Amino acid sequence: MASQVNALVGVIITLLIAIFAFKKRQLSEKGVISAMGVGIVIFALGGWSWFLLLVSFFVSSSAWSKYKRKQKEEFAAEHEKGDIRDAWQVLANSLFATVLAAVHFLQPDAAWFAAFAAAVAAVTADTWATEIGMLDGRVFSLFGAKNPVRGQSGVVSLLGLAASLGASLLIAGLAVGFNAVNNYLARSGFSDVFYPQFIGNVNFVLIVMAAGFVGSVADSVFGATLQARYVCERDGQPTERLQHSCGSKTKLVKGFAVIDNDSVNFLASVVGGLLAYGLAVAFL
Repeated sequence: MASQVNALVGVIITLLIAIFAFKKRQLSEKGVISAMGVGIVIFALGGWSWFLLLVSFFVSSSAWSKYKRKQKEEFAAEHEKGDIRDAWQVLANSLFATVLAAVHFLQPDAAWFAAFAAAVAAVTADTWATEIGMLDGRVFSLFGAKNPVRGQSGVVSLLGLAASLGASLLIAGLAVGFNAVNNYLARSGFSDVFYPQFIGNVNFVLIVMAAGFVGSVADSVFGATLQARYVCERDGQPTERLQHSCGSKTKLVKGFAVIDNDSVNFLASVVGGLLAYGLAVAFL
């Protein structure tokens, strides 16, 4: 399915995007290497439309992370790594999608494409929910924790949930649109680079949108129950970091030390992808 021409084009396009992201301080050095590896594999195994879905996640998420950044800094300081994505963040958001692309390459099935799109939708929805939800002053904890803080894992808002649903719908719609354009180009004499792909219908859009949204909510659930939570040993302030911003050490008070925000993001993509696969088998 993947030709040498397609793989070569994938290497060139991925390299250019990675260099641009590095210069814009959106990726660390190791993040560039991880992003290139993931991008090349997905491009070679899935094609343009699969690759562009992943790019859509990265571009939209980077844009929202910078939107009203000053207004969000107070709430993001103790709960985010920052705007520059490292290798672990890249892999957490894309590794399961890459696995799904490989499975589809070995055993082509529309259900695997739905799973891939939903895995991307889940991490996109989660990022949008976090970055946009932090602008909403009315937040609540999914498990009734006292004094929920904007930006904290497990804390949601109505604005964030709406953003999550919108992100999932966007990725679902782009999946259909990208494949439609891809197939048109494949029929127009560019079969070395573009090859026929499944074009989803209304059921496909609803499945990916629902699964992506559920994956995003699952992220919040995992963040509230499994993710490591710490408090500053000096002033008792909550944080998700091993060292508080004041410089003091922190101690674990909830969750598991081995599960951080990256782990939770990966699990969210797994939930979204597997749910979409099951729904696609049943309804596509």
